[in-house]
Amino acid sequence: MLGYIIYGDGPQKPELGERRLPGGNFVTLRMGQAAHPNGPLALHRAGKSARRLREAGVRNAVFPVDFPYTALFIRQGVCPVDTLPLRQALAAPLTRRRLEEKGIAATEAVVAVVGSRASRELLETAKSLALSYRYVLLGVRGGEEFARSLRRDYGVSLLLKPSIEQLDRADALLLFAPRSDLAQENPILYTLYPSGEAGRGRLPLCLPEALAGQLEPNCGYEQLAAALYTMGELPLEKLLSEISCSAV
Repeated sequence: MLGYIIYGDGPQKPELGERRLPGGNFVTLRMGQAAHPNGPLALHRAGKSARRLREAGVRNAVFPVDFPYTALFIRQGVCPVDTLPLRQALAAPLTRRRLEEKGIAATEAVVAVVGSRASRELLETAKSLALSYRYVLLGVRGGEEFARSLRRDYGVSLLLKPSIEQLDRADALLLFAPRSDLAQENPILYTLYPSGEAGRGRLPLCLPEALAGQLEPNCGYEQLAAALYTMGELPLEKLLSEISCSAV
């Protein structure tokens, strides 16, 4: 069960409830904003609220963007919805769209996928791109067997163990792990690892406008998008269509 935290104008005594949004049901926690959010009484109420949410079966929730008790809720076992799986799933199709918008042909584009280990998400991204582009660089340990399987099953080749210079020259660089040795000035850059959602390499997430209009102004839209995607209620194609060119 997923939670949905509402924080702002409301009762000083937190209230549990339910909310149906297009695509999913949520256990809600409504908390009024305290005059002194860090005061003993407010912290006590927040801790009690987190326990009540956890006891209702909630382990992950959509947190407001200005919520002052995120760390407290995490300590109580209620964590924000992880947006990373959705960002990783969107990386390949969004890279294709942006390369097309830049007018770079599939036979000329150079795409690099880099990580510290051959995770399922990284390999799926590399495979998707390798089926679309002639030049795909794969910088990850243990990628040899994966490259052989792609060549055997699809007749496509990957360039393994690319140099730093090759990675810096790539039209698109998709990082599944931090790399401080790279310039990261590529025309297209996505940082697809924990804490990589900040900075230039951030891959944005957007909700359909009709749904966003039903939500509180401080709702964690990106967390909600990830929650609805995980629940199977918002397809990848719909989420991709909501991301504007100016946002990336």
